[in-house]
Amino acid sequence: MAKETVQAIREAELKASQIEKDAAGKRDEIILKAEEDAKVKISSVIKEALAKAEQDLEQAQFQGTERMKNAVIKAEQEILELKEMVKSKEQVAIDLVLAQVI
Repeated sequence: MAKETVQAIREAELKASQIEKDAAGKRDEIILKAEEDAKVKISSVIKEALAKAEQDLEQAQFQGTERMKNAVIKAEQEILELKEMVKSKEQVAIDLVLAQVI
């Protein structure tokens, strides 16, 4: 009976040791999987952030170009208006000079 008890204890210890080894292996697998998942997620987030930043940059460049075009158009309109004003005052100046000379 004592021999059977000792044998049962040894078997239980061996079984417990194997369970511990299996648990440690599963723990390592879970940790490795979690690390891999984290790397994939980080990579994905970085790619998304870079894509968003690139899109924002393109949008800012487009808006800058549009504002520049609008500023050029407005400046050209103001130049035309000033030229027209100068033409209208040019005749007045000619008339004034002629009146002074004559």
